[in-house]
Amino acid sequence: MTFENNIFLSFIFVPIAIGIFVSVLLLIALSNKNKTGNLSMRSYVIGYGVCVAINVSVLIITMGFLLLPCYIIMFGPLMIFSFMLNKKLIIDKRLRNPFINLIYKIIVTLLIWFMAFFPFPLFGITKIANLPAEIAKNREILQFQEEISNFETYADLTPFGLGVYKLREKGDRLLWDVTKPKDYVINDDGIYMVYGNHYNRRDEETWDNSWGNSNMGKDVLYDVLFYEGTYIIITPLWEKPGTLNYWGYIYLCKDINKDADLFDVGILDPQVVEKLRELPGEKFSRKKLAEKLGKTF
Repeated sequence: MTFENNIFLSFIFVPIAIGIFVSVLLLIALSNKNKTGNLSMRSYVIGYGVCVAINVSVLIITMGFLLLPCYIIMFGPLMIFSFMLNKKLIIDKRLRNPFINLIYKIIVTLLIWFMAFFPFPLFGITKIANLPAEIAKNREILQFQEEISNFETYADLTPFGLGVYKLREKGDRLLWDVTKPKDYVINDDGIYMVYGNHYNRRDEETWDNSWGNSNMGKDVLYDVLFYEGTYIIITPLWEKPGTLNYWGYIYLCKDINKDADLFDVGILDPQVVEKLRELPGEKFSRKKLAEKLGKTF
């Protein structure tokens, strides 16, 4: 068994063992206080109150940092005292009015178990309260996905192992890859990132200078290809993967000048480059391309 597995098992079983020990101690202590040996409702209230107070105190003092190990430790005692207290209240406590008695027992039962599982029921209540907003958000995301899918196709590079790229309009800051829907959608500056996207580098002073780029500052040669109305600029592959495990970049533009939109697509698979290089094209030096694109060398 690995060292990491030992740590994980310790993290689970040690708190459980402590929890069982705490349960036994509390039960013995409260039993000794009662001459009959049977725990009264007062004893269960005390035991339950102690367990809840420990959980809530740890949650507040550590700002939730030690919530899980503490909850594992207190889970045994909490379940024992919650169950027995609930049972005592239902069996022993009876109000004259049957309807009020029923409502009272339902409310007390809910309160007991709400605090026993606290703060997890609070998360559930919050989730339910936010459900309408979540549904509205998901509907908005689906509408935005449909809207993007109806944008004009900027380039379809699926024959080369890349994607179908959509652009809302010239000058837009994002080019969307509609072949890559996002599992987890974030909101960036008011825009839902529902698909893979690539930023417009037209207005940046420099280009192809990301971290880990072994070609940066060198007057290397770039492949410039033309495919169905789109220029494809391929950087020389880097010596080793850099930012986001890219081996370099593929730049897409409709024209090679400083006013043209310029989108970068990271190269994750060098084999993609080999397929693209089968297209007719020519080579340009970094310096010459920088001049044409209006970038600093």
